[in-house]
Amino acid sequence: MVITGLGAISPLGWGAEELWNSLTAGRSGIGEVTHLDLAPFRSRVGGAVRGFQVRKHLSDPKSLKLMTRSVSLGVAAAEAAIADSGWTAGTDDPARVACFVGSPGHAGERDELLPALTLAWQQGRLDLGIYGEQGIASTNPLWLLKSLANIVLYFASLKLGSRGPNANICMSGAGGVMAVGDAAAEILAGRADLALAGGYESLLDEERLESFERSGLLCLEAGHGPEASRPFDRRRQGFVPGEGAGFVMLEEMQHARARGARIYAEVLGYAQAAPGRECRPFQAHETPAAFIHAASAALAEARLSAWQPDAIFAHALGTPAGDRAEAEALLQLLGARAAYIPITAVKSLTGNLAAASGPLEIIAAIGCLSPRAMPLPAIANLDDPDPAGLDYVRHEPRPLMAAEVSAQLPALPASSAAAAPALAREAARRILINSASLTGVAACLVLGEAREPGAGSWSTQAATARPQMQPMPPPEGQTIRETT
Repeated sequence: MVITGLGAISPLGWGAEELWNSLTAGRSGIGEVTHLDLAPFRSRVGGAVRGFQVRKHLSDPKSLKLMTRSVSLGVAAAEAAIADSGWTAGTDDPARVACFVGSPGHAGERDELLPALTLAWQQGRLDLGIYGEQGIASTNPLWLLKSLANIVLYFASLKLGSRGPNANICMSGAGGVMAVGDAAAEILAGRADLALAGGYESLLDEERLESFERSGLLCLEAGHGPEASRPFDRRRQGFVPGEGAGFVMLEEMQHARARGARIYAEVLGYAQAAPGRECRPFQAHETPAAFIHAASAALAEARLSAWQPDAIFAHALGTPAGDRAEAEALLQLLGARAAYIPITAVKSLTGNLAAASGPLEIIAAIGCLSPRAMPLPAIANLDDPDPAGLDYVRHEPRPLMAAEVSAQLPALPASSAAAAPALAREAARRILINSASLTGVAACLVLGEAREPGAGSWSTQAATARPQMQPMPPPEGQTIRETT
């Protein structure tokens, strides 16, 4: 299962290359929002997409009459992923072309309903008779179509000519990774040869901002501009709202090679999990259980031990309880290796893009794999790590080099000594991406470097070439916090 096309629109720019360059430079996309008046809100900054010329980036600008801002971002990113893959619609059996989208659900614009509601508001109440007789007639007749939860899936499927498996997934921050993982599963099961998958969303919307200001999850007057987003920092006060879209083209490997496609990476493992009965109502995202189960299952599907990923792209929402829950899960999952596996957080530079965050983090992680091999981006504004015990990438980007990996493995068990050279050779080849919804559902995906033809799968190599290892102890003189 390989990724052959990338489409990215984010506060860090248009396209994967701009995303990678901004991450490497530590350039934040968080600041003033110009397309929306934030004066009525306590949160005055956001991760907005700037300079997006929608008519330039859509193949059919006439379809804009059926699109809100967030939908246009999603469709443009989906079309970009298709174009980047070099695949042409009509070259495959439409029944074996799939499409999976993580969406925000209802996408309508409230301003289009306000005239009708104002007209029907009589003597302190909504008069449904007046609304039905006069209000509906004054409403944009396309409002309902524009507000459909699956509108991007509709446009993307048309572009693909898809008649194969498809789904629209409304699961907030986990939806985008779930779309990619579910699409990969369809290919793995033999029900599709290729699939478009990803997510889109804009939290820079009056309804969402009003809701989140009351939730206690939003960053309110906690900083100015880029300093407001502080995942894993003791001074964090909530997430910064943002917007964006990320899509990838997935293909069965032999299918991709047969058409000469460029292969960016392999999808090695995927899993999702719910928090179970231990979560509390409206605080489900604060439990580590789902992260532990989903990450463990994704790594197991990739045939990797819990301590074998070379890096982790954390969900890192930036809320105090949410960050602690994810860190707690990683401390339990990684054990003694927790201090040696670098962790980064893209939301520190983009804000929370909800369903778009996961796919964009997948694209960011691809940039760290060969051939681009960019360094892991540093977590912005991380001055006072909380909790301790994890290897946060701070202050500046960090290259993942074989020499560094071998230097960090001073205490391999004797029975595992033969695996050390293999570990050193395979630095930066496996990355775990975490995502989660506000209902506590976690979705985790493992990416691997694209292998050469005839090399065999990384998962097969991992299962046959490496002995099973127990978590390694820390170097002498160091202690690592363990949780129970």
